[in-house]
Amino acid sequence: MKKILIASTIAAAGTFAMPALADETMTKSDVDFFYAEIEGGYAFFDGVELVGPTATLEPEGGAYGTVTLGHVSIDDGIIGGYVDRAELWVSYFDNGDDSASGGGVSATIERDYWDIGVRFQHYYDQNATDKMMWGLEPFILLGSASVVQTGILNARAEGDTTLYGAMLSFESEHMIAPSTMLLLRAAGGVYGSSADIAGTGGLVFNDSNTSAGFRGQLAVGLKQQLTPRTSIGATARLDYFSDMPSTDPATGHQTLTTDELLNVSVGVNLNYIFGGTYQ
Repeated sequence: MKKILIASTIAAAGTFAMPALADETMTKSDVDFFYAEIEGGYAFFDGVELVGPTATLEPEGGAYGTVTLGHVSIDDGIIGGYVDRAELWVSYFDNGDDSASGGGVSATIERDYWDIGVRFQHYYDQNATDKMMWGLEPFILLGSASVVQTGILNARAEGDTTLYGAMLSFESEHMIAPSTMLLLRAAGGVYGSSADIAGTGGLVFNDSNTSAGFRGQLAVGLKQQLTPRTSIGATARLDYFSDMPSTDPATGHQTLTTDELLNVSVGVNLNYIFGGTYQ
């Protein structure tokens, strides 16, 4: 089922999707459009050890993808006129199947997570060519990890993590050429988390954990307008979690604790305006 969902959404990584570039002559009376964006690329994970005690691994590189749907309305606004842009994103990060060995133990690890959220943003100056905006971004993150260990003990561990929180964001759009835009983003907020882990086979255990943490993001991107409705772009992003549920090496990875996690992603995107007035 997971692979079907991945294929159906192209997987995902949203957190930073921008609408197609606006015409420099746009005024408040002619901007009300809907758009879709798809993004994908490479993601590198650093932090949160998964297996042990004699074989350990930190997550390494993988792939990500994102699907975003958005609506911009500078004419009448959205939600009582207080929101100029609203987005829904569905992101998927896949760390791939990694392996580790040592001390007579070998292990195979699969780790991934879904990042789903909405973004409500307001422009400081609706009619400016170079726009700045602030927003609120509620999100939920659904993660899973599977570890199969062979050697001294043949065992399997399954873990699930849920993060739920919200970020405040600041973004800016700068025209650096007639059809090229520079995008900058900074965001931060708090979240609560809950996690469960269970071991079977040669090592039977169960544990759960609840905690809270800080999530911060920095991103930079470029957008190039191809046609009045279509643009392409590239994005680089840092996504930091201060307290991500993790197994505890001191207990042979049989209990849960928290650890920092940094996700670095680089990808390309395609944006298409499929309805409304935009120039």
